[in-house]
Amino acid sequence: MGLGIIVVPLFFYLALVAPLCVKVAEKTTERTGWLMAAGLVVPPVALFIALLI
Repeated sequence: MGLGIIVVPLFFYLALVAPLCVKVAEKTTERTGWLMAAGLVVPPVALFIALLI
């Protein structure tokens, strides 16, 4: 039960951030989109994995 409290918001966060990164990549360059995705997606996922450890 405790794990679901973290997984569900993380899923919704990723579901909202992914289209944002795609939109940025369409307006600028693909490299900028990937850079933004790395900056917005990796830290929350890393914190989630650290919480599991």
